[in-house]
Amino acid sequence: MTSNLMRYLPLSVLPLMLSCGVASEETAPAAVMTTQAQALATGTPASTGVLAFLNSRSTTLAVLDFEVPLNALTAQAIIADRNGPDGIEFTADDRHYVSIDQVDAIPQVGPAALATLEGYVRATGRVEMPLDEQVGVFHGVAFNLAEARRVVAAANTVSQAALQSTVGLSANQAQAIVAARRIDHIVELSRLAFMNGAALQALKNHVALAPDGDPCTGPATCQAGLSCEGRAFGGPIAYGRCRSNLPIPGDSDSCSVMRPCQTGLVCSGSESGSPEGICRPAWMAGTFTNYSDLALPGSTVQLVSVVGVVGLATVPEDITVVLDLLHSSSSNLVLTLEDPGGETALLWNGPTEGRPPSRIPVTRGIPRDGTINGKWKLHISNPAGVGSGTLREWSVKLTSRWD
Repeated sequence: MTSNLMRYLPLSVLPLMLSCGVASEETAPAAVMTTQAQALATGTPASTGVLAFLNSRSTTLAVLDFEVPLNALTAQAIIADRNGPDGIEFTADDRHYVSIDQVDAIPQVGPAALATLEGYVRATGRVEMPLDEQVGVFHGVAFNLAEARRVVAAANTVSQAALQSTVGLSANQAQAIVAARRIDHIVELSRLAFMNGAALQALKNHVALAPDGDPCTGPATCQAGLSCEGRAFGGPIAYGRCRSNLPIPGDSDSCSVMRPCQTGLVCSGSESGSPEGICRPAWMAGTFTNYSDLALPGSTVQLVSVVGVVGLATVPEDITVVLDLLHSSSSNLVLTLEDPGGETALLWNGPTEGRPPSRIPVTRGIPRDGTINGKWKLHISNPAGVGSGTLREWSVKLTSRWD
């Protein structure tokens, strides 16, 4: 995931305690929460990961039954359905899953099984997600993606002696880790012999200081030479990003389509209508997406969808909204964008402007000295109450600068 394309995906409300296969309803401070149905809507990273996992022939009955783990009857039902009516693998009637609805229709599969599958593919690295999104809770210890990566890296590289003397693990725990190398993901680590919550917490503490680009929660949570920037205004997103403020050659140079910035920089300001922009560090730009799958009924009730933005500088320069919206009468819709400070911009007035485009640069309403990190809200109104549809997803693409 590059620094100028960071997708913000809300968590499911059902993260898993995968180390023991028990569902948990713990929430994560880094996320604006959504429903499991939304997280697994067709086309979302979570649904794509689950479908790819179930379609893979390496996903055997044993993997579903013991590794995920699902109920034995559920695992058998999935494999039988995938093998088709003849019950034989690798024949013409085998099923290829293209939607979660197909999986949900299998006998023995229900919300609990889908939540377990979602949690497993998250925690084993099969889902694209932001670094500060929670991948799971293991032996009572919660890990976001960045923390899980750092802990797995430490488990694979720290010597057995240092695992005991520096990290604080027991001899049995250190020996089990070294014997298991290469460890591929946090689920595998959590299931090693002698592993428990105290050991996972010790590993997490050992790699607590975050490197450049990783999530941070305050000035003492980044490695030396880095500062914690872009913590969200107004919550509930608790994380910023560790950033280096060392000068980059070409920073603050003018730029345009014909004169791009040097490596490590982005051209900021050009998407707001100016023929020229200013080169900024690449981390000062990002695209943040909500896979909302929000139903838009034929009603005059205003609906709101939220995207969380973290890790940018202090104020916006370019603001662009990208919509994936299906509606039978979209020219009736009125779309408004609200920034974290409560400032609003009329994105599109369907009754006077017609059908909204998929990409809308914001050049009016929201000031360029307002707040950028925090909750951005898309308000959708249908004053006439005519037509219905779905907001499948939307993104806010931002560049930023220091105030």
